[in-house]
Order: sequence, then C-alpha cells, then structure tokens
Amino acid sequence: MSAEPEPPASGGDHAKHERAARVYEKTRTVANGNAIAQGASGLFGGGVNLLVDAAAIPFYVDLWNEIRRIYGRGEITLQAAQEYLKPNVAFLVQDLVWDKAIGSIPIIGIPFNIAFGKALTWRLGAWFGMLAALGSDGGDTELTQSTLALVKLVFPADGGVFNWSAPDHEVFVAFISSVDGLSEAEARDRTEAALRALRGE
Repeated sequence: MSAEPEPPASGGDHAKHERAARVYEKTRTVANGNAIAQGASGLFGGGVNLLVDAAAIPFYVDLWNEIRRIYGRGEITLQAAQEYLKPNVAFLVQDLVWDKAIGSIPIIGIPFNIAFGKALTWRLGAWFGMLAALGSDGGDTELTQSTLALVKLVFPADGGVFNWSAPDHEVFVAFISSVDGLSEAEARDRTEAALRALRGE
C-alpha cells in the first residue's frame, strides 16, 4: 500500500515560509560580514574586539529594519532599537562571554571572535525575525524574555558555538514561520510551552 502524498502547502503557509527564508538570507549575509570583522579584531587583541562589538550595533539595527521590511513593518529608530538591545544582548551572550577574555588575546582570539560574532548574529536574526513576524517592537517584556530565552536555547544548535556553518535552513525558517500571524498572547503561550519542553519541565 503506497503512502498518501503530502498535501501541498497552503498559500498562507508558503508566504510565511518565504518570508522566513528571506530572514535567513539577510541574517547569513550579516553573520558572515560580522565574523570577518570579529576575526580581524582578534589579530590585535587588547580589547579591540569590544570596540568591534560596539561598532556592530548599527549593523544589527540595520538587520532588524531589513527584517521588519520583509514583514511590511516600518523602520525602528536607532535610539529605540538600542533601548531594546542594550539590556537584552547581555542575556543573549551570557554563555559566550569567554570571547571577551580569550578573544582579547592577539592571534589566539581569532577563532573565538569569529565564533562569537556568528553565534550572536544568528541569535539576533532569529529574535528579530520572531518579533517582526509578530509585529512586535519588543515592548512586551514577557514576550521579549520568552522569545529571547527560546532563541538562546535553539541557536546555535546543541551549544555548538564552534560549528562555523550556518544554522540548518529549514530549522531556522520553521522557527520563525511558526509564529507568523500569531497574536502576542498566542506567541507568548507557545514560546513558554516550548521553553518548558526544552528544559524538561
């Protein structure tokens, strides 16, 4: 007996997939560029990587706005984006902070800086994608916290910071498209349920 063929994706699901795929491509472009800048900073050490991190903020804001445009959202100002990013990026990089010590050692710090730059960019791209898909600017504190925590658990996969390849395309796309069209309350419930499952609660 032959298996039943998979039903074709609906037009709405296809559009969600296409939007999320564009987020993936935008994030990959920025991740590769940031990895080069972070790696170059490892040549010098002495805290140059900290300056590169600070200089990267406008690029992250540009990434956020490019992702927002994919979903037909208006641009977010640099000031508003910094207000959301400053307190939250620290959470996203808590398990990557060794970059700040080892990454400051000349030459030796190069691979650490590259890994850090890529991991952080992919996390931000996934988070920005979720917020844009929901039409959120990051003002809902509970939703911000739950989506950030989920992003941190999922990317990079299995804590593989030194896996220099990009995240799996379909995993990333499914991650973002799964919240496309949900209300903030629905997204909050879904992400909190996913967190409990991943934590084994």
